Amino acid sequence: MLRSLVPTAALLALVAAPLTAQAQTTGPIRPAAVHAADAADAADPFFDGSVLHDISLTINSRDWSSLKEHFLDNTYYPCDFKWNGQTVRNVGIRSRGTGSRSGVKPGLRVDFDRYTTDQKFLGLKSVILRNNTQDPSGMRERLSMSLFKRMGLIAEREAHARLFINNTYFGLYTIVESLDKTFLAKNLNEDGGHLYEYSFDNAAPVPFNFGYPGSSADLYTPVPFKPETLELDPQGQVLERLFWTINVSGDAVWRSSLEEFLDIKKFIRHLAIENFLAEEDGLTGDYGPNNFYFYRFVNANRFTFLPWDKSNTFWESPSYSILRNIEDGSDVKRNRLVVRALRETDLRELWLNTILECADSIMQPAGDTTWLLGEVTRISDQIRTANNSDPSREVYTNADFEESIRFLSNWAQTRSDIVRAQVAADRAKRGVK
Repeated sequence: MLRSLVPTAALLALVAAPLTAQAQTTGPIRPAAVHAADAADAADPFFDGSVLHDISLTINSRDWSSLKEHFLDNTYYPCDFKWNGQTVRNVGIRSRGTGSRSGVKPGLRVDFDRYTTDQKFLGLKSVILRNNTQDPSGMRERLSMSLFKRMGLIAEREAHARLFINNTYFGLYTIVESLDKTFLAKNLNEDGGHLYEYSFDNAAPVPFNFGYPGSSADLYTPVPFKPETLELDPQGQVLERLFWTINVSGDAVWRSSLEEFLDIKKFIRHLAIENFLAEEDGLTGDYGPNNFYFYRFVNANRFTFLPWDKSNTFWESPSYSILRNIEDGSDVKRNRLVVRALRETDLRELWLNTILECADSIMQPAGDTTWLLGEVTRISDQIRTANNSDPSREVYTNADFEESIRFLSNWAQTRSDIVRAQVAADRAKRGVK
């Protein structure tokens, strides 16, 4: 049955106002947003990656024991937060993460305004302290977000810190900027739209592969798209229309119809960066699409992808295929948006060219070495002592850390040439010069 691509009156009523001329002509990334993201703010020193930070939490010992014992819960506990001589009192912390949850070394979400309305720290409402329990190097995500930013895309600021609990060193963590309204305002020049966290459903019989499960809004939110803003008005109908368009609209109108919802070329660049980084649990992951936030702009139906949780990048070996889970692997797990988009010749070439840009970027000279290899060396030297003395590590040893650094160093030196060969092979197979 054919379906009209023109929004119905009922659906339009869900949108607070019609599309602005700017949103229709320029898309969601406004020039002002770029300037806002580049402008210095009070939190810049907190995310300064040139130093290893110290963060101290003062918390009731019984509360800390309870948080670790009930690490699968999202129960908040009060504590005081201290960094660089500045103390924020009565903040809320809780255990966080999915596969990374741990009762030995819990990942933490810190909400500065949990108990005190509008309380902020350096302009931040919250921050993530990532425990890196799935990464022996503790640096794959930080390196990945740096590449996203080098390639001109939005990504969280990150740095490493030693975490002290009640004045005792507890472990090495990564400070991760929260994807919240503060982040949106800084990077997109607005914060009033619909922000969703994509929540991977482990209980689902098959993964959500960006297919079209049906016309009910309840099939899209709160699972797999968990509303982080405007929770009482998630507007799943707009998500439903997006995925109908991805899967059902005819080839002749697919690109023009999709433009209402997505800057497809920007999405392709995001995808290409992940594929270059050998992201095993991202948009084309081994378990289906995963690890991103989705933001819908104010007074528009247009969405943008925001990268999240890149601890599974640099996966397996430098020869990791850029086509993994795109033209191989289980069909049921292949991202339907990716598969359809890469059938378009110009989009496939944009994807390949962006991958080649990544290959060139990591090999750009930096002092007496190349950029990515220099970052691996610099950060590993910065965190080595704190990592080796981390009393809360569950699995990884000092030897595992050193082996992971050797692996990343080799990856930094060999991935680009391997990827260039993969791109050439793809073009040769399709007869493209």
